[in-house]
Amino acid sequence: KNLLINKMKDVLLVLKQIYQNKKYIFISLITGVISFFIFYKLTLATTANHSLKIFIMMSGYNYTYFTFLTLALTSILFGVYFSIIVYRFNLIKRANKNKKSILGGFFGFFGFFAGAFGAGCPTCGSVVFALIGMPLALMYFPFKGMELRILSVVILFISIYILSKSMIKCEFNKLNHRFQSRTN
Repeated sequence: KNLLINKMKDVLLVLKQIYQNKKYIFISLITGVISFFIFYKLTLATTANHSLKIFIMMSGYNYTYFTFLTLALTSILFGVYFSIIVYRFNLIKRANKNKKSILGGFFGFFGFFAGAFGAGCPTCGSVVFALIGMPLALMYFPFKGMELRILSVVILFISIYILSKSMIKCEFNKLNHRFQSRTN
């Protein structure tokens, strides 16, 4: 239990360092708002008149509540994830390192796409699934696509954790290298 708490403290320490620069707070907010707007539009795209009221009538209050709760959480996490990616990209760019190391951080985009596939009305269809020829695919999931939304949140949490830990490890290695060069 203490190990998990210490790992989460490390992640929070990285986020605190990133968000000292208000630019990254702005990036998180804008990315989160835009992604929620996209999810909202995708969810109501196939509902009659794009109406939230009709979506609630068709899907039920509880389903609608958990749908928008998970979409909001996915949007917030994607905003945080994207600001970490931009911060990391800027660090690498400043350090003039190999650009291939940037690719390791793009796992979180799968979380965004899982959320996009989960956005939609199970009975009306999903726009994203329709693009690949399966507009009513959400209806065949046991929980009507809620599993995709939860998967999205889990993937984004894992991505944020992995990126944060890699940044801590990188900082540790840099400090360790400086210490060794001073002692030699």
